[in-house]
Parts: sequence; C-alpha cells; structure tokens
Amino acid sequence: MTAYLEAQREKELGEIIAAENLKPEETAQFIDAAFREGSIRASGTAITKVLPPVSRFSKEKNHGEKKRRVVQKLGEFFERFFGLVSKR
Repeated sequence: MTAYLEAQREKELGEIIAAENLKPEETAQFIDAAFREGSIRASGTAITKVLPPVSRFSKEKNHGEKKRRVVQKLGEFFERFFGLVSKR
C-alpha cells in the first residue's frame, strides 16, 4: 500500500470516528477485521462495540438509526479502499 493511500485511509476513518463519536480503537479493529474477512459485518456484537454507549433513560431512542448510519458510512469507506489496499 502506498503511503498516500495509507494516510488517506487513516484520515477518512478518523473523520468517520469523529463525526459519529465512535470508539477509536474498537473501530480500527472492526475495520481491520473487515479487510481481512473481505466484508463488513453489520450484525452481531462487533458493530455494537464501536458505537458510543447509549443511556437507557435518554428521551431520544435513536440507537438503531445511529447503528444504521455507522454501518452505511463504514461500508462506503470499506468499498472505497478494499480494492485499492490490503491490510499489512
């Protein structure tokens, strides 16, 4: 992988993490696993580990919407870089 692609990949992933308030280490592990396996896993506990904690007493019940949006953004990120780079 070229240095430019690696830098661009890290930059874009960082932007997604910041925009969605995701857990950085867990998100990086999730994406690394997706590149190894060849796909994003939208179900199961792996995706929920990257999401920020949600208060059970919050008036906003948007956890499902947040999960859908994060899966979509990470999926687009994955599709953009999967054919171009291979993880170390």
